[in-house]
Amino acid sequence: MISNVVLVLAGFLLATSVCLEASPVEHESELHRISLRQTFSCLNDSGCNPSNLTGYSVPNGVKCVNKVCVCSGSCFTFDKVTSRCGYSTCGWYGPNTTVCTAYAPKSQLTAFLLSFFVMPTGAANFYIGQNGLGGAQLALLLLSLIISYVSCCIKMCAKGSSNEGGRAFFSCLSCCTGLISLLIGLTSLAWWIADLVIFARNQRTMGNGCPLISDL
Repeated sequence: MISNVVLVLAGFLLATSVCLEASPVEHESELHRISLRQTFSCLNDSGCNPSNLTGYSVPNGVKCVNKVCVCSGSCFTFDKVTSRCGYSTCGWYGPNTTVCTAYAPKSQLTAFLLSFFVMPTGAANFYIGQNGLGGAQLALLLLSLIISYVSCCIKMCAKGSSNEGGRAFFSCLSCCTGLISLLIGLTSLAWWIADLVIFARNQRTMGNGCPLISDL
């Protein structure tokens, strides 16, 4: 019972810390840092248009916020040289159709569902190309299975031991493996909750640095 309470508290604290990391205060400070190094102050959204889109309608991913150009989506990124929006390598924008087409897009909804149902396998992170995170989650799952198997073997040895010293030794090993299993369980639960929050807020990019399609 106590271990379950500890698991829930640990997961809640980690999820809370993830949410705080993406607070509006941080977003405002990032705009302030950009405004300090920029050489151009926009007056409206059209002032942030890439140079070759002058005269065209302003794309959805181009905004002017507090005289700072904010560029989002798969097709646009902030150009530090001009302090305006420039084309991103993550997508292609058709000025006549005003459609942004992402290259090899991955779905935020799919990533969230994979994380919710099969997080221990690392499927969500493998899906978006974050192979390092996916591999770590899969390794944690395999480690958990191995420790569970070893723990079962130790318990069988403890029951089959004919002397008291042997039983005490195996009981000690059983307690150690139980503690390790608890730590792995805490880590898995906290990681699961953190990933759910991250994917729900669409805060993790694909392996190539491009954003996921916002369809959740």
